[in-house]
Amino acid sequence: MQGLGSKTVPPITLLPMKPSTELFDLIKSLTKSEKRFFKLHSALQSGDKNYLRIFDAVDKQKVYDEEALKKLFAKETFIKHLPSEKNHLYKLILKALRAYHAESSVSGILKQEIKNIEILYQKALYTECNKLLHRAKRIARENERFYYLFELLSWEKMLLEEAYESGEFTKDLDALIEEEREVIEKLRNLAAYHILYSKINYVFRSGGYVRTEEEHAMVEEISEHPLIKGKNTALSRRAATICYYTQGFCHWAKRDWKTSLQKFLRVKEILDENPTIKADLPKRYIRTMHYIINGQIELKDLESAASNIQMMRALPSATGFIGPNIETQIFVASYLGELRLLARSGEFDKALELVDNILEGMESMGARLHKEHELEFYFALANV
Repeated sequence: MQGLGSKTVPPITLLPMKPSTELFDLIKSLTKSEKRFFKLHSALQSGDKNYLRIFDAVDKQKVYDEEALKKLFAKETFIKHLPSEKNHLYKLILKALRAYHAESSVSGILKQEIKNIEILYQKALYTECNKLLHRAKRIARENERFYYLFELLSWEKMLLEEAYESGEFTKDLDALIEEEREVIEKLRNLAAYHILYSKINYVFRSGGYVRTEEEHAMVEEISEHPLIKGKNTALSRRAATICYYTQGFCHWAKRDWKTSLQKFLRVKEILDENPTIKADLPKRYIRTMHYIINGQIELKDLESAASNIQMMRALPSATGFIGPNIETQIFVASYLGELRLLARSGEFDKALELVDNILEGMESMGARLHKEHELEFYFALANV
C-alpha cells in the first residue's frame, strides 16, 4: 500500500487472540467438596449435560488448551458452539457455588432471609414475615451488618403500614424511625473509617514501610484525622478495629514499635472477642497478625513472634478463613515473618530449610501471588 511520497506502509499483521482462561481458572479454584456439590447440583437439571463433559475435560488439564478440547470432542455437535457452552458452564458453576456457600457467611444468610421476607410479604403472610424479620434483625445487629439492617428496617416499616391498615397499633413508628436514624449514623461512621482504612493500606501496600515524602505526608494527615485522633469516635466494633489498626500503622511509620504493637494487639483482641465478626473480616485479621509478628520481631520478643506464626498457619481450620485468596495471604504473611524471625535470631540454617517449601508454594500460587510479594520473597531468600 502506497503512503505519502514513495514510502511503502507495511501490512498490519493481526495476531490470533488467545482463548480466555476464565472457565479454566474457575474450575481450578474449586475445592473437592465444591466440585462434588456441582456434580450433585447438575444431577437435578434436565436435558443434555454436555457441559459436564467439558467440565471434566478442563479439570484434567494442567494448562488450558482449547485446541485439545476441540480435538477431544471433534465428533460432537456441541463443539461447534464451544464459546456458548463454556459460558453456560461458567454460569452453572457460579449458580452451584451460590447455593453451596449460601449459609457459609453472615452476608449469605441475611441475603436469603431478606429474599424469604420478600416472598412472604408478597403472599400477604405477614405474621410469618414478622418472625423472619426479627430473627434477621438480630443476626444483622449482632454482626454489625448495618447495610442489611437498614434494608430490614425498610421491610419493617412496610409491615407496620400493613398492621395499621388492619387496625393494629401495637408498634411505635417513632421508635422505628429513631432506630433507622441510629443505623444510618453507624453506616456513615463505618464508611468514613473504611476510607481511612483504604488509604492507610495503600500507603503500606508493599513491605510495610513508608518510602516517600508523599507517603509520609499522607500518614501524617491520616493520623491527625478526628476519627483517628479523637476518643470514642468509633460507633461499632467493626469501626473500632479500623481505628486501632490505622493508629497502629501511623505509629509504625514513626518506628514506634511498642505503641504500634499495642494498637494491633487491640485489634486482634476485639476480633477474638467477636468470632462472627472475625470470621467476616479474615483479611483484616491476617494483616493484623502480620504486623503483630513484625512488631514482636522488632522488639526482640522472638518467642511470641514464633508462636503467632504457628497460630496464623492454623487459621485455615477456623470459620471464615477459607479460599485460595486467604490461603495466599496466610502463606505470604507467615513465611515472610518466619524468614525475618530466623534472620533476626541468626538461625540461617533453619531459614535455608524453608527455601524448597517457599519456592514450591510460590509456584503453586501462580498469578495469585502479587509481584511485590514475589520480590519480597526473593529479597528475603537472598539474605539467608
